[in-house]
Amino acid sequence: MMRLLASLFALFLIAPVSLAEEGAPSPFDQNYAAMEIVDAALAEALAEEKKLLLVFGANWCHDSHGLAGHFQDPELAAMLADHYVTRFIDVGWRDQNQDVIRRFGVAALYATPMVLIIDPADETVLNRDQREAWGTAASTPVEQARTYFARWAGDVPQTGGVVESSLIYQAMMIEIDLFEEEEGTRLAAAYVEIGSWRAMPASERPAGFSALYDEVEDWRRELPRQVAQQRSIARTLITDALMAIAGDAPVTADVVTLLDRQNPDLHLDFEPHQSERW
Repeated sequence: MMRLLASLFALFLIAPVSLAEEGAPSPFDQNYAAMEIVDAALAEALAEEKKLLLVFGANWCHDSHGLAGHFQDPELAAMLADHYVTRFIDVGWRDQNQDVIRRFGVAALYATPMVLIIDPADETVLNRDQREAWGTAASTPVEQARTYFARWAGDVPQTGGVVESSLIYQAMMIEIDLFEEEEGTRLAAAYVEIGSWRAMPASERPAGFSALYDEVEDWRRELPRQVAQQRSIARTLITDALMAIAGDAPVTADVVTLLDRQNPDLHLDFEPHQSERW
């Protein structure tokens, strides 16, 4: 009797999730050679003077379903049709269509779905720093999606100030980008290996598979946190240095120029992922 009650309780917990997924859009087609689709979509976006919107995800992903569901909202759907050419790119278990991701200067995705908004004229990713914003799409209100995609539909917002104008700050950003590229390339290789093992029967997987799987999951969560932290540290270092020069006076372009000429010893400390395998 207790076993039956436990089974019924487990079914009760699972049922709402299953019901929520029933009828949800499933736009990812398991096409793991999507480069030609992207080429055609870029040409279409350029001809129609629209932006290219690529959604990297998978049908197994609750949040990929969530974003696809948002795209069915009439107001958002109309805006997307007017301003974007949209394509859904299936990444399998984050291990497929990696050539498409790398084409746009992204070494690895950290969560699904990942959204790239691209200028088709030069293939520039416009939302590079916010590409992972939809990893919690299922729990994000559709109103937020309307605001986000409307923001990028028009002219790209111009950002930057005195801190960003510093050559030292720009060099730090390049250093962070290189670190992320190197670590992301390693992480993407780990995705491929884990993905191939996941496709095997459990009995054929290598010893220690669960530990390696957990390692990669922890790694993909930690890397974007570390990158964001380094960007914050870089900004703080430059801001403090500028304020030290300016004193009580405003921080102006001349103060930035003086800082760059002084070239103080400001540096970032990176911690690459330690792994016996990757």
